[in-house]
Amino acid sequence: MNIVAKSLVVSFVILTWALPTIAASPGKISAARHAVKRAMPLILKSAVSYVQQKDCFTCHHQALPVMAAASAKQLGMSIEAEWFETQRKFTADFFLGRKKELAKGQGVPGGAFTAGYALAQFISTTQTAIPADENQVERLPGTDELLDYLFTIYQADRPWKINTIRPPLESSDFTATGLAIAAIGTYEPVELIKRTRDIRQWFANTKAVSTEDRAFQLLGWYWLINTQYAYQAKRLQLTDPKLANLQLETPDTDADASVLQEMLSTLRNQQREDGGWGQTEEMTSDAYATGLVLTAVLTVNPELFEQKWVTEGVQYLLKNQLKDGSWLVLTRSKPIQEYFESDFPHGEDQFISISASCWSVIALSQYAQQGLKQPD
Repeated sequence: MNIVAKSLVVSFVILTWALPTIAASPGKISAARHAVKRAMPLILKSAVSYVQQKDCFTCHHQALPVMAAASAKQLGMSIEAEWFETQRKFTADFFLGRKKELAKGQGVPGGAFTAGYALAQFISTTQTAIPADENQVERLPGTDELLDYLFTIYQADRPWKINTIRPPLESSDFTATGLAIAAIGTYEPVELIKRTRDIRQWFANTKAVSTEDRAFQLLGWYWLINTQYAYQAKRLQLTDPKLANLQLETPDTDADASVLQEMLSTLRNQQREDGGWGQTEEMTSDAYATGLVLTAVLTVNPELFEQKWVTEGVQYLLKNQLKDGSWLVLTRSKPIQEYFESDFPHGEDQFISISASCWSVIALSQYAQQGLKQPD
């Protein structure tokens, strides 16, 4: 889920692990690609079905499917441009119809969490085409309105908060904040840098409890320091008039690297004996938590794909994919809308299961892409 501009790269540290490695075998890479290929038809079909039946944007049927489709396409899978356009237009129309509310910091069910996922969808959509300028990401209709909304609702002591608690997908301030960091760092990095001191303080003072917390704590921190270090490396404070009056602190690279590695270690230590992760310490492993964790880990450090614990996580996903291509995860949230069939299996568990399937596809795509880059 690389939803940060390609130019933002953490180059100040190489994370190493005194742990066993297992060379990614061609067989496992092939199995990961096959799993992605099996999963995508259901995801694509269900996203279209949702658009045909509903008129409200959702993270589980628009953003995550587009992110999964973009990852699958980068792996070489053919996905029609019309499908991406249908999802883009649906999401844009929903938010552009609320322009007046957005300008007031209102009108977004789910708040920063929902806005962040919508922007992640837009970024993933643009990544399916070759941009005119690799240092910029195209702004699709609705992007500016959603960014302005995030700026309006920002609070220094709790930058972007979760509004509605519907675990695991919608339950974490780290998710809301991480997605906002990624979006603003991509489109308006100067605005993110202005808020860096406050956001760093929030990270230092906020404890991650669930797997959702820990995964997006890692991603959010990574995206934050990506933006900050990229700007410092380019010395834009000397050439960009927007930064002329900013007092930019020089971050401690060793300390930042230590924080990043500690977050990675914490996730590794939460892995279960079956190779997967649970949503909480009390819950058993499932594809939602496992796909999300692997996505976070491989986003932050793709070179970990050969680590034994990462390959065991991949094996968990491969082992637990069902014959129809999906992954089943049981819901633990109270429904807020009338039940309907979205052409995804698993009945009342279909929304969390499509989310789990999307995270699994993204993780397996990242794993396979990294494996294919290695020399024979």
